[in-house]
Amino acid sequence: MNRFTVLVALLLLVSGGFVAAQADPITVQARLVHGTSKEQKGKMEVPAAIKKKLAKVFKWMHYYQLNSKRLNIADATTKSAKLSKTASIKVTNRKNDKIAVSLYSKGKMLVQKTQTLRPGSYMVLAGNAGSDSAWFIVLSKSK
Repeated sequence: MNRFTVLVALLLLVSGGFVAAQADPITVQARLVHGTSKEQKGKMEVPAAIKKKLAKVFKWMHYYQLNSKRLNIADATTKSAKLSKTASIKVTNRKNDKIAVSLYSKGKMLVQKTQTLRPGSYMVLAGNAGSDSAWFIVLSKSK
């Protein structure tokens, strides 16, 4: 084999490894959810799968979706989304379906969480809104 053939083979091998090492873009659905025991006419309830997940852990009878944002996040980048007047999130795409989320309220970071997010699974961040309700940020991977 001549040097040129070896060089071409080496370049193909190295470039193939580079492509395999990159993380795939991910689409994340972020929902702001209000949990309460009081029925609220005219408000949109969360999908049944999310209600079932939340009801296993929390005491509320009703879960209403207040806002929803879809984030398309490229490899190793961060996207921000404002979910209410006071609540916003920053989501970073890490390798192998892993995301890192920072939750902010009035510009102050409240919590950071990293989790693998596969289709059908959820990441839930929760907070107290008083004695008769709570709020949640529910993140899921969109197809």
